[in-house]
Amino acid sequence: MSGYNGVPEAELALQALVDRYRATDDTNVIPEIIQVSREALAMTIEGTEQRPIWLHALAWALYQSYKHIEPSGEHIKEAVSLERKAIESTSDSKGIDKYSYWLGQQLGDYFYHTEDMSDLQEAISLSKSSLQKITDGSARKASQQINLGVLLKERYTRMGDEQDFIDASANMEEALSVVCSPYHDHSLWYTILAELYEFRYLNSETLEYLEKCVKLRRQSLSAIEDDPDGKKSPIVKREQEAAKPARQWKLAMTVDELFVERRVVEDLQEAINMTRQSVAATAEDDPEWLIQTRFLFLRLHALYLETGQIKDLEESITFGTAFLEKAGPDHADWSTQLNNVSAALTALYDRTASSAYLDEAIRFGRESLEVTPKDEPGLGMALNNMATALSLRSRVSGSLQDLDEAIYYARLAVDATPEDEPTRHIQFHNLASVLLKKYTRSYGDIKLLNETIDMSRKAVAGVPEDHPDFNTYRNRLASALDYRHTALRSAHDMEESIQISREVAYSAGDQYTGRTFAPTTLAALLRKQINSSEGSVDDVDEAIELTRKALSLTPEDSPTRTQHWSTIGNLFISRYTLLRIEEDMKQAAENFRLAVAHPTGEPLRRITAATEIVPLCPEYKQAYDIGRTALDMVPILAAVRSLETADRQYLLAHAAGLAANTAGAALRMGKQPSEALTILEQGRGLLASSLDEIRTDIKELRDAFPALAEEFVRLRDQLDSSAGSNAIEEDPSIYGAQGRTRRDAGRAFDELLAQIQDKPGFEDFLGPLTTDQMLSAADCGPVVVLNSSWMGVDAIIIQEDQLISLVFPEVKDFQTLQFMPEHEYGSVQALEILWNAFMSNILDHLGFTETLTDGQDWPHVWWIPTGPLSRLPIHAAGLHLERSGKTVMDRVISSYAPSVKALVHGRRRQGFQNSPAQALLVAMESTQSQASLPKAKEEVDLVSKICESMSVTPVIAGPDKKEALKHLRSSKIFHFAGHGYTDRSNPSKSHLCFSDASDPLTVANLLELNLHEESPFLAYLSACSTGRVQDEQFIDESIHLISACRLAGFRHIIGTLWKVQDEHCVDVARITYETIREGGMTDDSVCRGLHRAIRAMRCVWLDKMEVDGNSALHGEVREARDIIPCEEDEAVPAYWVPYVHFGM
Repeated sequence: MSGYNGVPEAELALQALVDRYRATDDTNVIPEIIQVSREALAMTIEGTEQRPIWLHALAWALYQSYKHIEPSGEHIKEAVSLERKAIESTSDSKGIDKYSYWLGQQLGDYFYHTEDMSDLQEAISLSKSSLQKITDGSARKASQQINLGVLLKERYTRMGDEQDFIDASANMEEALSVVCSPYHDHSLWYTILAELYEFRYLNSETLEYLEKCVKLRRQSLSAIEDDPDGKKSPIVKREQEAAKPARQWKLAMTVDELFVERRVVEDLQEAINMTRQSVAATAEDDPEWLIQTRFLFLRLHALYLETGQIKDLEESITFGTAFLEKAGPDHADWSTQLNNVSAALTALYDRTASSAYLDEAIRFGRESLEVTPKDEPGLGMALNNMATALSLRSRVSGSLQDLDEAIYYARLAVDATPEDEPTRHIQFHNLASVLLKKYTRSYGDIKLLNETIDMSRKAVAGVPEDHPDFNTYRNRLASALDYRHTALRSAHDMEESIQISREVAYSAGDQYTGRTFAPTTLAALLRKQINSSEGSVDDVDEAIELTRKALSLTPEDSPTRTQHWSTIGNLFISRYTLLRIEEDMKQAAENFRLAVAHPTGEPLRRITAATEIVPLCPEYKQAYDIGRTALDMVPILAAVRSLETADRQYLLAHAAGLAANTAGAALRMGKQPSEALTILEQGRGLLASSLDEIRTDIKELRDAFPALAEEFVRLRDQLDSSAGSNAIEEDPSIYGAQGRTRRDAGRAFDELLAQIQDKPGFEDFLGPLTTDQMLSAADCGPVVVLNSSWMGVDAIIIQEDQLISLVFPEVKDFQTLQFMPEHEYGSVQALEILWNAFMSNILDHLGFTETLTDGQDWPHVWWIPTGPLSRLPIHAAGLHLERSGKTVMDRVISSYAPSVKALVHGRRRQGFQNSPAQALLVAMESTQSQASLPKAKEEVDLVSKICESMSVTPVIAGPDKKEALKHLRSSKIFHFAGHGYTDRSNPSKSHLCFSDASDPLTVANLLELNLHEESPFLAYLSACSTGRVQDEQFIDESIHLISACRLAGFRHIIGTLWKVQDEHCVDVARITYETIREGGMTDDSVCRGLHRAIRAMRCVWLDKMEVDGNSALHGEVREARDIIPCEEDEAVPAYWVPYVHFGM
């Protein structure tokens, strides 16, 4: 039933509604217009003049609803039907023109629903017809030109007719040139024309069309703000504001495409800015928000690669993680985005050297691999990124486990990438990179190096010369060739390496690309030539210039600057070597100072820089300042508690000699002995100290704070257990999980330690020693720290009431010792030099000037030598041939300790308790592929009898390592008589030989033991070189078999500094154990027993000297307890010298 009294009343109502709508643009009026039109139409009779008017009115109202409220397919379909009926039911030409115009518009929109080309063709025909009837340049014409242009655009995109493009663009551009009506949406018009040019670009790949599209999209956004007279229709304003985010997003994507084409950074910045604005205006639950957020992540990362601005990378990661937080695992891009965020975090680590970013990168990378299907095209890149992140962490932390896992993933990445995949070169390069790193840790595995070179050549061959990574790949190849030249002395490798690196260095442009490392490779090669007397000053100057250029292109906050400064410093050292110009050495020192001081540089590189320059600094103060800065970072390396011993050993090797040199400079500057001693404690023996810390006695902590003590034990047990072998597991997730567990435990342990140190009475718990604690080390006798540096030798003497220092500036005699062959360290000449250079003065200062006899109360001195002095027999220094008592062993009993802290903490542990005890005795007379040791069984039988006489139960183990370990935990004494082996390149692999040559008892095995609760008393290692560190880079950490036994929990250890003879070992053991039997199992009896034994052996040696002359110097050369054959027949000088005692 109609609500109006006849059509006239309805007509009045309709007019009022239409007027209101046009005045206010209130779309809420449209449904009312539709309702009135329907009612009026229902009241009109077919064939009357009113019928077509109301048909059109309803069609128009439905079309307005379609356009401005909801694009309903039913509404547009009904509008088209009604408009056709209006045309059919009128004969009025004006009416027909008007209705045809609207039918053309309606058919154009209806086409989007039907995809029926006949609808589009009819719409075009009607629009052209309507347009032809408008002869002026009115706004109405402009509107119809736009409508025709839209229709022609749609036909052009489907049919590709060139004329349609020409006509569409001409009509729309003419329309946009006229004065805008308040009801015209010029912003929309610009957008439509932009779409036309975008399609044109996609089909022609002509850049001018893309540029035109960008210009039009910019104009579209400008038109939204353009309303100088304030007359813009409210509905146009509302629709423009609603469309603004979408149009910003369209401009962003288009201008980003323009950036890809012409690489203008401003284009990329505009794309990012537009997307930022669009995202800010888009609801987070809108699917577009995720799309645009991910786009921002990717493009900000691309901007970072262009400019090197770290803020762009940080913002990129913010958007990347925001996407992950909102998207959820079911999102199609979930795994890809995890991988991308991982890569971005790796890049952020590269710029900040913050390990937290690297850990996060690896976490995201693992999550990505867990959810990436095996047939996913992006799997190879995900594996590649994972390998990169693990490789970086290995470089920083020294973790061989991370490096092996990186190699595993890099190989998988190569296998997962099809041979015809254009990006396979990336996988080849990455595999080459991790293999080269492995080679530098594998101590000469040429197979690895050859594979590295093969992979590098494949990477280079896989890209054209204008590819951005071409020179990066060549630079890696040059480095690998350099390493092979070093290993094989292959001249052609050196020639190719220099040629490549020079071409790469000179190819660098003047813009930062993140690849400014190229000159470093060339510089290293040219320095190598100079060191081999093949280079020239011109080569050095060339390398300095190139590296300075690279430095100038590197952002101020980039960690890479440390590497460049170090390179320049090394080059100036080479220049000084050639020309001897003091200014060059000053320049070297200054560049290294900058490298060390650079706050974002990787700690390892900064420490390495300091280690290289401190011994060469022309001034003590400069050496001290650089050294102190670097030493503050050294504990960071040791504090990575999750690492294997070998990994931390590798890291700390980079600081070898740094503490000694810095302490030497401090003393020569007049610094207090306590400061110099603190420096030495801070920078030496850190590996042992960190192991001691987690095995410390916590009785007091348990009594005061049991909950903290329980947590301490839990974390200690996790860290003290082995993380597993370095062999890759078949399931790498297990392998990675082990490392994550230990890293988490390491972080938790550090946090727990901070909590404990906050508790009253525990402020110094596991902290550095205070001065009073240092003085307490002398409770049982003086402690003398012997420091050797490039400046000479210093002694820091700790007595119960004072710390004093002695400086011995005359280095000539000491240098003589340093350049002696190792097998002459125990020679008469070496012992006399030690005495005359400083040992005599030290004993005089202590007041130990008299020769004592066995019955007297002997003073006891603990020696803590550093650097090269660690290899020398301090306890045996003296003028022995004079028989004048001018020797150390004729005045004091000597013991050794690795550090003051080790001595102090060791004495806190409970000593031997008089309770039933067991001695584990091992005699290895025969060892696979080694000389027999006929005296080994005799020695063990002798020790067994003495033990029985002390009520110590001997357990003589067989030649199997597992059997020995089974008894070790319950034994108070461990005596091993057999072959010892010192591993030069990896001290943690030094070992005692058992029957199975493939399974010896290594330093690493001993370090895994924790026998502190059992309080074992004595480890007697009657084998060669159990206290020997061959490679100077490991000498500060003193990792050898003796120290391993100490860290395992033994209170006393007797061992050897170098090779010993089978026969003499028996005599030394006999006298030592007899003395222990006489004095009981006390701290004093062990060191007194060894002291008595070597003095007795020395007396026999001197007596024989008087009879036989120099032939007695070395004793009879018989079976040596060393797996390494003697280099020369006289390789064991003064056979009584190498025996040493470490302990309390």
